[in-house]
Amino acid sequence: MALDVAKLGTPVEIGQIGKELKKLWEADGGAATRASMINFAVYCEGADAGERNNEFIVEFTRDHACRALLVIAEPRAPEMKIQAWINAHCHLSRAGAKQICCEQISFMLEGRASKLIPNIVFSNLDSDLPLVLWWQADFPVRIDGQLLDWVDRLVFDSLKWAQPAKQLNRLLDWLEKSQSKLAMCDLNWTRSLHLRQALAQMFDHPKNRPILDDITTVTISHAPDFRSTALLLVGWFAAQLKLELRSYESNAVILATEDDREISFDLVCDGTRSIGCCRIASTHGTVEVARAGESDFFSVQVQLADGHAFHHMLPGGNNRSTSLLKEELALGGRHRVYIKALALAKELL
Repeated sequence: MALDVAKLGTPVEIGQIGKELKKLWEADGGAATRASMINFAVYCEGADAGERNNEFIVEFTRDHACRALLVIAEPRAPEMKIQAWINAHCHLSRAGAKQICCEQISFMLEGRASKLIPNIVFSNLDSDLPLVLWWQADFPVRIDGQLLDWVDRLVFDSLKWAQPAKQLNRLLDWLEKSQSKLAMCDLNWTRSLHLRQALAQMFDHPKNRPILDDITTVTISHAPDFRSTALLLVGWFAAQLKLELRSYESNAVILATEDDREISFDLVCDGTRSIGCCRIASTHGTVEVARAGESDFFSVQVQLADGHAFHHMLPGGNNRSTSLLKEELALGGRHRVYIKALALAKELL
């Protein structure tokens, strides 16, 4: 399908973007206030992705004051061509007295023009505000170090990659060679955020703690296309409990504790929601966190060996990409546990 460029705003010459943005605000006559706390850049490929992201940015700017940069690439186009548009998304302030507006600059890069991404992004950043880059494609063989040096938070979704281990290795290899302090934000990791929080919360209670100290089996049920999400969850267990990989066959992963005790992780392809259920079993009882039907909640069942049982309902999130991104930006931090989880998950992906 062809991109409806009319939705991107007013077409402008590449070298006149700053000047045209100034005119845009002057024409407003002071009726609106420009707001910006971050630079938010999205890189995607293809017209369909461009349409979706343009709609997302309109929604995103309701809650996040930013300068948005939408970069739509068509790397396989036969000829090199660059086009640009500017737009403003305005929403009434909570007081309702004045409109708060965010700028959006959109680019269409065709053919070899996609190699100009670093220059285009850098030259259109809003002063020295933090840069969040949402990369919605495979990483190139040679990641542009100059671009990533400017990035504060790099957002990606390893679920979308046909070869996630290969892509993650490219990124990790670059980070090892560089001095970049960017935070890696994998939305596939964020998908299990509420599940991980629910599991961790259950072991805050001293009566449940013996289950954690003597786990024998962990069963993870996942939807057909979410195997990598489940494997990242296995990596989380390994990172938090200091487990090492002992063996791996198809849907069974055996990890070992520091005292050489083995824990079996069984992956079951079942259901329609990313990870539908995680059940921890030990000689002291079980903890099961499962999606409550089609709702955005988890039903948590704790069964102790002494016969006591407990039930909880906890938030589960909806796992839409837009919701995951908002969760990610609200979290902050460097995701050190994610890096530790990758050490194991990469071997299984």
